[in-house]
Amino acid sequence: MVQRSLVTLLAALGGILIVLGGLLGFLLSLAPYGVGACGYGQHYCGPVTALVAGVLAVIFGLVILVYSGFTQLRGAERSLTAGVVLIILGIIPWIIAGGWLLVAVGSFLTVMAGLVLLAQILLGNPHIVTTQPPP
Repeated sequence: MVQRSLVTLLAALGGILIVLGGLLGFLLSLAPYGVGACGYGQHYCGPVTALVAGVLAVIFGLVILVYSGFTQLRGAERSLTAGVVLIILGIIPWIIAGGWLLVAVGSFLTVMAGLVLLAQILLGNPHIVTTQPPP
């Protein structure tokens, strides 16, 4: 149960950072020389591109926040899927707006939450059960 609360904490913190990063990244892109970079390979983002990247980051951050609560409620067999979904939800904002520091850190924390959940499920529930043969 401690690992599940760690997963929820990491995912929720990641979601909050992604939302804040999306908002701040868009606002900083409105500066005269466009302080924020949208993603990899883009040195300058126009305000429209930054708005789209910021809105998408906020949407994915909110989805991560909502989904982090569901990781506590699901059974063990469904948590494996929840871990994979958290990893995917963490990678997508990283691709979209990974040039913004808060989005990158939030995405990293979300991916780590998914990996911790997967490790907890795979190490805690081995599918191979060994029994002693009868004497």
